[in-house]
Amino acid sequence: MNAVIDADLPLVDLSTYGCPLHYVKARQTLSRLAPGERVAFLFAAGESAEQVRDGLAADGHRVLSIEPDGNSLRVEVAKGY
Repeated sequence: MNAVIDADLPLVDLSTYGCPLHYVKARQTLSRLAPGERVAFLFAAGESAEQVRDGLAADGHRVLSIEPDGNSLRVEVAKGY
């Protein structure tokens, strides 16, 4: 899932939040978007970041890319319809 990083894409840094708050905040952000709109999240790297990514996909959102960003993961998501 490699993609070119879009500098104009909104980036929400959730790397300082732990489980389950980072997932809750990601869902809140997506709830304010129109279907198909994209946003990038920055999560602390590790198992919990993977769980959030999987949870957002299970919620019907499309995970477009996952890129390492230092000690974090940058996850680009498009809001589901």
